[in-house]
Amino acid sequence: MRIVLVRGAITYTGSVLIAVNPFTQLPHLYNAHMMEQYKGAPFGALSPHVFAVADASYRAMMNDDRSQSILVSGESGAGKTETTKLFMQYLTCVGGRAAGDDRTVEQQVLEFELKLVNWLIS
Repeated sequence: MRIVLVRGAITYTGSVLIAVNPFTQLPHLYNAHMMEQYKGAPFGALSPHVFAVADASYRAMMNDDRSQSILVSGESGAGKTETTKLFMQYLTCVGGRAAGDDRTVEQQVLEFELKLVNWLIS
């Protein structure tokens, strides 16, 4: 097994991404510009990143018609929830729009969540 430290906290071992929670916000690593960089890029062509794994899974699902699973694992406080949010953010960004619907997937999810919250508090 070969492990290469990139940016001190993220690396690949094969198709597995290993990330360490930096316990600080790193918005420059997880913004729309970064999503665009990883969108459609061959896996491993850019630095290891959660968006690279999300994109590889999305492309395999769309192009190869293969079901995908992404496992996010770690101890308490390791950043599983934040990593999962980043996966979802990326997938809603590249997922685009449903046929006949001018709303993005992200907008649809947010609208559903708002309806769910309203239902729960009513």
